[in-house]
Amino acid sequence: MTEPLSSEPQKAFLNTIRADEVRTGRVISVEDREVLVELDGFPGPGRAVGCIPHGDLTRKATGHPSEVVSIGQQLTFEVIGVDWQQERLWASAAACEDPALRAFLLGLRRGATHQGQVQSVHNFGVFVNLDGEPDPCTGFIRIPELSWRSFDHPADVVTAGQQVVGEIIGIDTRRGQVQLSLKALQEDPLLPLTDQAGLVTTGRVTKLIPFGVFVRIADGIEGLVHNTEFDEPVEDPGQIVSEGDEITVRIVEVDLVRRRLALSARNLPQSGKRSI
Repeated sequence: MTEPLSSEPQKAFLNTIRADEVRTGRVISVEDREVLVELDGFPGPGRAVGCIPHGDLTRKATGHPSEVVSIGQQLTFEVIGVDWQQERLWASAAACEDPALRAFLLGLRRGATHQGQVQSVHNFGVFVNLDGEPDPCTGFIRIPELSWRSFDHPADVVTAGQQVVGEIIGIDTRRGQVQLSLKALQEDPLLPLTDQAGLVTTGRVTKLIPFGVFVRIADGIEGLVHNTEFDEPVEDPGQIVSEGDEITVRIVEVDLVRRRLALSARNLPQSGKRSI
């Protein structure tokens, strides 16, 4: 392993380096978990060192860094950051292994909208082929970013082959991925209720929990009726209602920050209400 740097020229050189910029260097060490490179452009004396973790060498599956690089090989990489304690930088060669993909990613910006076609739908998220991308499946939508409304599986929201438009919420050159949000382009269903405290409406019980029940009062809108918010406070809400029951509730509070809707069923007529 290379000894930590200590000279003032090396510190000054590292201070000129910024995260996300592209640098080059020569491989000087290949270890199990990382590859060390001697950075180009350092005037000396000595040498400035960069570290590329195994997972940042390439996006392809590999067993050992030696399968990808060898001593003396010249590499191009993106700067991740500078480790001032060990006086070396951290870098990602994976971020630069496909110049066309990198150029595509750098041409995008957070907050912009982008269109694509759903390639595959999984229980952990959705892969999307973005319009204009050089490689397939650059786009990815996490489960929480699919919709405001509740659903059991992403396939309930989108299907393979469907055209979608989402907001770009993240660009990862190291993974070659663009994070999209469909939800960001949909109206927050809680917004129209912000000034509706006191409104009486009906909803369907969707879930019973030890301290209350969740009631869906509209598509994408569920609120909690606490056990103390029934006419007859109970320890087990199942004594009063069951999943699927339709009950009348009053909006008590709308909390947009914590995304909570507090409901009450007190002093409201209920059809088919059970007594305890």
